Amino acid sequence: MIRERSNEDLDRLCDLLGELDEHARVLGRWQPRDWLQEVDAERSWVFDQAPVSIAPTRNVVGHVQIYRPPQARWVRDVAAHTCRQVDELLVIGRLFVKPAKHDYGIARYLLKESVKYVETRESLPVLDPSDLALIPPSLCTKLGFTELHTEDHTPSPLARTE
Repeated sequence: MIRERSNEDLDRLCDLLGELDEHARVLGRWQPRDWLQEVDAERSWVFDQAPVSIAPTRNVVGHVQIYRPPQARWVRDVAAHTCRQVDELLVIGRLFVKPAKHDYGIARYLLKESVKYVETRESLPVLDPSDLALIPPSLCTKLGFTELHTEDHTPSPLARTE
């Protein structure tokens, strides 16, 4: 189940990040706890396999955040490419799931719920290009995200254009 992230979840999430092959490349100079708290997120969700919604558990296996776009050239490029204003974009980032048998399904669920949240706010969902190494590319395609080439960022950001 998805629930709001609490401070008590941070240790578990830091441990999960350490299990991911791409974590060092994505986090760069950031410590996991700092990276998780870097942005002022509108929503920070975890996927908790325990059937409780109140207390954090050791069964947290996924994470995602939704936040306002940073002041960056790639954001302005996405806005121009999609004929939107920057304040009409919401970024989905810090999406990662514990490597396990059902990780694709959990990532899909977190991403689908994030897209639903962003679109109910009448905003355009954009995936943070800095975190794309943690998301299966086929999942992005299945959920309607399209690569938007920008001049200053590799990999290119993805926006949901359907």
